[in-house]
Amino acid sequence: MGGRSAVWGAVSLLALHFCGCGTIEALFTQQFLDATLGGRQVASLPGDAPALLVGVQNGTDRVVEAAITYRTITSSGQSATETYTVVLAPFDHTLQALICPIEEITLGDLSNLDAPGAIIRLGSGTAADPYIEVEPFGVVLKEEINYDCGDSLTFVVQPSGAAPSGYQTFVYIRRARR
Repeated sequence: MGGRSAVWGAVSLLALHFCGCGTIEALFTQQFLDATLGGRQVASLPGDAPALLVGVQNGTDRVVEAAITYRTITSSGQSATETYTVVLAPFDHTLQALICPIEEITLGDLSNLDAPGAIIRLGSGTAADPYIEVEPFGVVLKEEINYDCGDSLTFVVQPSGAAPSGYQTFVYIRRARR
């Protein structure tokens, strides 16, 4: 993290030197930060359809396969469960927008919270390789309790000396500014 700060500091100083802006505030205005970092708005898709941003981050030096399961309401008013799987290279991440409402979501299986939501691929990282099951995330996150439409959830898989598998999962919840 310190390396990134040093790089931003150096870039800032060079930018100030070459543009003659005088202060960093003149260069990095709130409008610039909002445009480049996502700003203060609720996430939305074309047609003003609100979304929940769901990410998975691989904090390991191995290939990770993770399953996200969520419950939504169909256009006919019925509850439907959807699952998607991501395969991430070491230290990679993904982000997907899910159209609201998303009633519930978890890393793993909503109907079986004891099932692992992520596996660590050994060898070259292919589906034929042996793998390690990461302990289940085991929590159902619920709309209006844990998150609201427009928020973002990032499920993280990382090494852990405290877990029998050697890996753990957790979630970062970032609230949209309203």
